[in-house]
Amino acid sequence: MRLRPLLALSLPLAAAWSCDAVPPSSGSLDLSSLAGVKEATKDTETPPTKNTARVRLDICGKLPKEDGVKDEDQCPDGTRACLTLINHKEGASDPDRVTTVIPLWKEDTPDSDVRVTGREGEWTVAVKSPEYAGTPHTLSLILTCAETESGPSLESYAGGKLELRWSTPSVCAGASDGSGGGGGFWGFIKFCFWASFFILIAYFALGAVYNHQQYGARGWDLVPHRDFWRELPALGRDFGGHVVGNVRSSTGRGGYSSLG
Repeated sequence: MRLRPLLALSLPLAAAWSCDAVPPSSGSLDLSSLAGVKEATKDTETPPTKNTARVRLDICGKLPKEDGVKDEDQCPDGTRACLTLINHKEGASDPDRVTTVIPLWKEDTPDSDVRVTGREGEWTVAVKSPEYAGTPHTLSLILTCAETESGPSLESYAGGKLELRWSTPSVCAGASDGSGGGGGFWGFIKFCFWASFFILIAYFALGAVYNHQQYGARGWDLVPHRDFWRELPALGRDFGGHVVGNVRSSTGRGGYSSLG
């Protein structure tokens, strides 16, 4: 009984993160225009020193290594968002000392740990990050609609929770396809396509199971309504020929009338 591959295709598939189709399940938001390395910092005075929280982020790919920075002072390869804490002290032998390096978002972060919520005009990308020094961490990226691009700003970092806010035209109404309002339409088209695809897969899988259990069918006999699918190409050709014939006959009569 060779039904396992067909049944496997009928199961829901987990969609990987893609910045040009966010949320992945609907493709309603395109953030590909935000690709590239972005940086945000926030200073906190702690006399006689100053602490700087620095975030490097690329939501569409992994961060490149920084030249002139030790590997131990950078996040590992495959990181999308990296938090670095730096302690500054003037006059010290090492005035800029890296104290903490945390990969907040990695390329292999499970899809279940990345959630997108909100509405048109304001979206939040929440990422459940790995623990660091026994403290659970989370990244919250709030994207708000704005006429001009401002880049991300680091709003806060406390108790393992880091919040970034990014004002951008990319999340404004109609920004998904750049057509001034067509994003919802194309999202609906994509939804209909994938819904039809999975319904068709389920139809063949369940029909094959039924034919096998009810009639002991094997091979091509497993296909539900086999005769219909076998004759479908011929039906398509007949329909196409009928349409073409009607078009030709209607255009052939136009602009001419018999005299006498």
